[in-house]
Amino acid sequence: MKKTENISASCDEICQYINNEVKNGDTVRLSIGRVYIPGKVVTINDGILQIKIDSEMIKGLTTIEVEKLKEHLIEVEHECEDSICVLEATDDD
Repeated sequence: MKKTENISASCDEICQYINNEVKNGDTVRLSIGRVYIPGKVVTINDGILQIKIDSEMIKGLTTIEVEKLKEHLIEVEHECEDSICVLEATDDD
């Protein structure tokens, strides 16, 4: 069983986390506004994620520029080889 860590962070801190910690092959689950995007990271470059989505309703490849959507971030779940990190967005005020 993977260790789960829950963290409250500003949207800027979540963007920094994505840039520094998310790697190709990791699984991410993004909650942006009312949209839930689960998938496997194909590539990440300067905060731009290319994610392969394989859910029941949506399948395919999508590109998300997290920095442009940061004010709508609600939660990011990052699953790597040995752990799961859940980052919940707080107000940046």
